[in-house]
Amino acid sequence: MSSLMLFVYLALAPGGIDTVRPISQSDAVIAVYTQDHGLDSDGDRRLILAAWADGHVVWSEARIRGGPPYFSGQVAPSRVVTALNRAEQDGAFGDSRLGQPCFGPDSRFTTILFRKGKLEVRMDSWHEQAEAQGRLIASSCALTSLSSRRRLEVLKKEPAEYLYYRVVWGELRAAGSSLIPTTGRPVKGEVLMRAGVMKWQEAEAK
Repeated sequence: MSSLMLFVYLALAPGGIDTVRPISQSDAVIAVYTQDHGLDSDGDRRLILAAWADGHVVWSEARIRGGPPYFSGQVAPSRVVTALNRAEQDGAFGDSRLGQPCFGPDSRFTTILFRKGKLEVRMDSWHEQAEAQGRLIASSCALTSLSSRRRLEVLKKEPAEYLYYRVVWGELRAAGSSLIPTTGRPVKGEVLMRAGVMKWQEAEAK
């Protein structure tokens, strides 16, 4: 067996060496992950979900903050392709407004990434994590206390541009979540960032 074939065998075999998959430079991927730019942050990124063109899917049990425990499974590759094609048909890849970050300084935020060949849409927002406890509302990229107000009452007064942003966010987020298999196996993994290139390193959980 050649050294290359041995490497591939070990990478794919249960208990073998780690498998590394591209994210930021993948030819086709749907990924959702969290980042923390806070002053006391260690800079780690936490994966929420990622799906590649071969149908391999990794997801976190923590659907808002991401991170372990992680699971992996398989879906039909056509489902990933269909989700990317739908995003293209809807115009998500061609709208530069969606790529404008929607979070403040020194904050935690979530990123949605859809890549198809040279096409890409990347959305960054802090509203999911900020609103998770029900005490804050992310309005027009600013955080305010709800106090005695209701979340939807605040949102309906927001500018159409911001509401459009959140509608697209919700649709892309739902498209990614729809790819999570009903069952999966536990895995260990982490998001790696080297020289501006993001990858996912995965290993069988023991």
